[in-house]
Amino acid sequence: MLEQNKGLSFTFKRLCFVTIRIFARTELKDLNEEQKEFVKLFYQYDVCFLHGDFGSGKSLAAVHTALTSFRKKQFNNIWITRPMLKNSLSALPGTLEEKMSPYTFPITQNMEVCQGKEITDKMLKEGLVKIMPIEVAKGCSFIDSVVIVDEYEDMTYADFRTILTRLSKGSKMIFCGSKEQIDKQIGKNSCIYDTMKLENSGLVGYITLKSNHRNPILTDIIEFLEKE
Repeated sequence: MLEQNKGLSFTFKRLCFVTIRIFARTELKDLNEEQKEFVKLFYQYDVCFLHGDFGSGKSLAAVHTALTSFRKKQFNNIWITRPMLKNSLSALPGTLEEKMSPYTFPITQNMEVCQGKEITDKMLKEGLVKIMPIEVAKGCSFIDSVVIVDEYEDMTYADFRTILTRLSKGSKMIFCGSKEQIDKQIGKNSCIYDTMKLENSGLVGYITLKSNHRNPILTDIIEFLEKE
C-alpha cells in the first residue's frame, strides 16, 4: 500500500510538472492600462473589488491576474464561485461542477481567451481550478488560493459575509460585479450597496473599469433606449 501511494504521489507531481511546463510556453493575453491598474491593487490588497458595466473587461482582468499569480507559484489553486438565484442546485442533474458550469462559463471562457481551451480543461481536470457555489461555502476555507467571486452584485450582505470569512491568510479574493446588473430578485438587498462604502477605506482594492471591450454600438443603443 505504501509503495502504491508513493507511485500515485510521483504521478501527481509529474502531472503538475508537465502542466507548469505547458504554462511556461504559453503567453497570456495582454491587458489594457485600466486593467493593469487593477493588477497593482491585487498585489497590494488581499481583497479587491472589480466593478464595471457589461463589456468592461472585469472578468478578463480577474482571470488574467489569477492565472498570472498561479503561474508564478504564488498560489496553489484558483477558486471560482458565484451566487445561485433561480435554480436549486439539488434540482439540477450532474456533478457539482456540471451543475455550476453554465453559471461560471463567463470565467472559464475568459480563461480560454487567456491561455486556450486545452490548458484550461487540463487545469479543471487536475483540480487546479475549482468551482463552488456560494451556498455551500459555509465551513470551508480558501487556503493558498485566489478566489474569484463573479456576479457578486446578486449576493445579499449575509452571503457576502459568508464567502468573505472563508478567506485564509495567504489567499486573495476578487469580487467582480456591477450595480447596473443587479438581478430583480435581489434588488435593494444587494451587498454591492454595502461594499461601495469600502471604496476609500484603505482596507481593500477598489476600481471601476469604464472601457467597453465589446461592440461599441451596444453602449449607444442602451443609452438611447434609457434616456429620458
